[in-house]
Amino acid sequence: MFTLKRNQVIVTTLAIMIAVAGYLNFSETTSDSAEKTAMNITEEGDAYAILNDDGSIQPLADNEPEEDDSAEMTMAEGEGALTASSDDGTAVFVNSNTDPEQYFAQAKLERDQSRAKQTDILTEMINNENVSEEKKGECTESMLEIQSRIEKETAAEAMIKSKGFSEVYVRIDDETVDVVVNKESLSEAETAQIMDIVKRKTGVTDDKIRISPLKKS
Repeated sequence: MFTLKRNQVIVTTLAIMIAVAGYLNFSETTSDSAEKTAMNITEEGDAYAILNDDGSIQPLADNEPEEDDSAEMTMAEGEGALTASSDDGTAVFVNSNTDPEQYFAQAKLERDQSRAKQTDILTEMINNENVSEEKKGECTESMLEIQSRIEKETAAEAMIKSKGFSEVYVRIDDETVDVVVNKESLSEAETAQIMDIVKRKTGVTDDKIRISPLKKS
């Protein structure tokens, strides 16, 4: 009887020790995982487009790494529907079979997706306890700047369309404002009119605004 009870005590003790060891291992793994997640968010990871090398918040650059403006951009539809060129505001060309509305819809979708990704990353950083209050403040300012850009773009597009242009695309970046209008060519008067609207709605100077007509190749 004594031997049986003693064995039961030993088995019970071993079970408790195994349970405690398992719990401690789980806690350590969870902690390591949280630290790695925080590192991904606060250092390199997905936040590379928002954080500078020194860890400070970059003043709202659009997230996707941009290629040379002079390089061709293609929008896939069949064998390639669109080709945009030039960094000086000259014409944007689309395939003759491409519906211009498709170009504008795709361009706006990509712009909105880029902004949504920025906002998601900033929100993660704001909610991360491993990020300093100073950087959280910078993230908040960047989120406000994103919203301000969206409002300015929407206002400029609406005003330009009210002047008789069937479709228009406006994108505000750190250094420039790109404008594309659904028209084969623009007169000097039309260009000046669009320029005036964009300046008033965005607060950007003439030399930063690039206006392009949409042409079919």
